[in-house]
Amino acid sequence: MFAALQPITAFAGFPLLLGLALLTLLHEDVAIAVGASLVSVGTVSIGVTAVTLLCGIVIGDLFIYVLGLLSLRVSWIRRRTEGPLLERCRTALQKNLLPTLVTCRIVPGVLFPTYFACGVMRVPFLRFIIITLVTAGVHVGLLLTLMTSSLEAAAVQVQVIGIGCAALLMVMRTKRAQSIVRALFARLRANVEPHLPRGLRDALHCNPTPRAIALPGLPVVPAGAPTIGWAERIPPLLFYIPLVVQWFALGIRHRSLSLPTAANPSIEAGGLLGESKIACMDLIGPAARHWAARSVALVNRPALTPAALGRLASGAGLSFPLVAKPDIGWRGIGVRLVRDSADLHAYLAGFPAEARVILQEHVDYAGEAGIFYVRKPGERHGRIFSMTFRYYPHVVGDGRSSLRELIAADPRASWKADLHHGALADRLDEVPAAGRTVRLSLVGSSRVGGLYKDACGHVTATLTARFDEIADQMPGFHFGRFDVRFASVERLAVGEDFRIIEVNGAGAEAIHMWDPEFRLGNAYATLFHQQALMFEVADACRAQGAKPLTAWELISYQRRQQTLLPLYPASN
Repeated sequence: MFAALQPITAFAGFPLLLGLALLTLLHEDVAIAVGASLVSVGTVSIGVTAVTLLCGIVIGDLFIYVLGLLSLRVSWIRRRTEGPLLERCRTALQKNLLPTLVTCRIVPGVLFPTYFACGVMRVPFLRFIIITLVTAGVHVGLLLTLMTSSLEAAAVQVQVIGIGCAALLMVMRTKRAQSIVRALFARLRANVEPHLPRGLRDALHCNPTPRAIALPGLPVVPAGAPTIGWAERIPPLLFYIPLVVQWFALGIRHRSLSLPTAANPSIEAGGLLGESKIACMDLIGPAARHWAARSVALVNRPALTPAALGRLASGAGLSFPLVAKPDIGWRGIGVRLVRDSADLHAYLAGFPAEARVILQEHVDYAGEAGIFYVRKPGERHGRIFSMTFRYYPHVVGDGRSSLRELIAADPRASWKADLHHGALADRLDEVPAAGRTVRLSLVGSSRVGGLYKDACGHVTATLTARFDEIADQMPGFHFGRFDVRFASVERLAVGEDFRIIEVNGAGAEAIHMWDPEFRLGNAYATLFHQQALMFEVADACRAQGAKPLTAWELISYQRRQQTLLPLYPASN
């Protein structure tokens, strides 16, 4: 989340707009009046002002909603939200959510308690956010237009909009009107969809795969399954706004915004960001070391020759081909399969000097998974909170089409076409044989077009017990994700035939929520739960003496990581 939320401050008016957005948290109408004044004197455009105000208002509304959700962790509040009376209130609120939220936007003094109640009553997040966006958009647009218009025009606009909105709300409250609207939308979609551009039509159906996706060691994804979910279509800076709001709420509750850096006391920064990957792998003790891929780190220096690199690799028990990757990395950037010592030397030539590189054995198991493991301090056993199968980006040849054409025809590969074209520039005119699978990237990260599928249904007690054994050999590790390669789903289920290729700390995500079949509300619910759990684990570690980093220390780790990432050579 941190890497995706680098602030965009290159334009000169950013401080002014930031102040305007923050003003909405104090009083929305005052902020809109200030924005109208700025528009009137020509300081900023009305469009930029409207977007700024809308973002500030929606963030504030989400903050109140999240506060309501978090209040359920207080036992005496939770007890008072249970029972038949409260259940009837919850049902009534969800049934009348639209008029309730519209009323809150108009009537002063009722917005905070109502939005707080929405969180306490667990109103579905997706419905809440959609209605909030629409009502806030109308509120901002209406007031901003009125405040920048003449009084005569404003009077007419108020009458027309007010009468129209009131009539629409009254009509839409009837079941007959709702059924008519649903039927009209269904007919409209049936008539319009065939005439839409193919790309837009596919997007409405989450870009279904035209063929079954069958990769060795992994379950088959049937033809017609979605390949690009709605969560992936949202720009990261917008997608993570609700998570940032929750982070601040949790930080206030636990009295530390940097508390997650204490979640794994044996990992620098708790593994939140900027940590050494080789240090995480080295946490695995001798009794469990055979479950991890053999790895060694070196510092990139000009004196390293191909012969010296060959001796270093063989001395660590490694043989080519092997995987070279940055010690401080993110989402597979700079990871490359090197065939021999000369190939490794060429890779290091484009690597930052004096930066550490990890050399790791190439695990030839076909399947890849992310297994998110959680064990609070003092607990005898942990649990697998999330498991995800990773399908590496690929295309299948038909004996006629070039690699370029196959990429363009595949919904998932075309999503990252520019990246694949750059990485495979010298092979784009190649025509793969019919049925041949062409792997487009070594890593299966979604950054390069990898497909994530929810595998929580494949978690077994035997597999959990295996990771309990591994975590027993990792002192100070409580919260994070093991990235593994495995021979088959069946062997993984019994805790056999897999190798850990990376250990990630608090900064890891429960990536099963990126499954395209996940609804947006469910994806957010998963991330909210993960983030709350991370704070709980870190708080328990702090109670045992672990100290979270200061804000400035955390920023230094973030700067180090962000400085290195653009300097790494491309993955293959």
